Amino acid sequence: MAPEPARGLPATISSHQNIEERGLSDSFNWTCPTCGNHTTITGPNFNQGSVAIEATKTPDHHAIRLDYLLIQCPNAECEAPFFSVATKFGESKRNSAGYTYVVVDPARPVGIGSFTFLPTTAQPLSSHAPGGVATDYNEAYLISKLSPKASATLARRALQGMVRDFFQVVGKRTLHAELEAIKDRCDSALYDAMMAVKSVGNIGAHPEQDVNLIVDVEPGEAEILLQLIHLLDREWYVARAERLARIAKMNQLAASKAAPPPAVTQ
Repeated sequence: MAPEPARGLPATISSHQNIEERGLSDSFNWTCPTCGNHTTITGPNFNQGSVAIEATKTPDHHAIRLDYLLIQCPNAECEAPFFSVATKFGESKRNSAGYTYVVVDPARPVGIGSFTFLPTTAQPLSSHAPGGVATDYNEAYLISKLSPKASATLARRALQGMVRDFFQVVGKRTLHAELEAIKDRCDSALYDAMMAVKSVGNIGAHPEQDVNLIVDVEPGEAEILLQLIHLLDREWYVARAERLARIAKMNQLAASKAAPPPAVTQ
């Protein structure tokens, strides 16, 4: 089957747009989900297309169109690939040249409809964050589209792990109690943000509590929680490491000034 003829691409696209909302163009604005770099993507850095998929006995209205998008980040310090696919059912057609293409029905996704294979995590946490927190964060991002509830649960556990590790909080039964314990020890804006999103994924993280209460996770909520975790990593772990590095440099300078001058030999 031949790819469907390409369509026009908007001037700016987001990593979170559905592929079928994009088309093909010479260049477009894009933000790399790995390094966060805002850039303009040109032909050598991306490849996009559509493939019509059907068997001989597939009814015309059950054909599948698979759209794919590959973007290579042009940032020399990143160069990470972004790769996603989207699938929808539609009606099989043939153009004048005899090529098969599919006119999709937007209301008929195949399965989950779309999935991002790369990157497996957006803007990785720094090496200063605890390993367990980073693992939960990465897995939460990977399944954020497949299962927002499961993603939010993992993200919430990562948030709780950060609070416990960074502030050495012990003996508290819930994240709410742990946040209350650090209220006077962290930035008020960050505290308010954590309190605002702490309930997302709460039932999954604590199934023994409120078993009759179902809390739905709306589209985008898991991503907001992941963004908060990344922000806390920068505000807590990275900032602390940079501060300690500056202090060490100052101490090293002071020690060099205090050292006695080398003896002069005759």
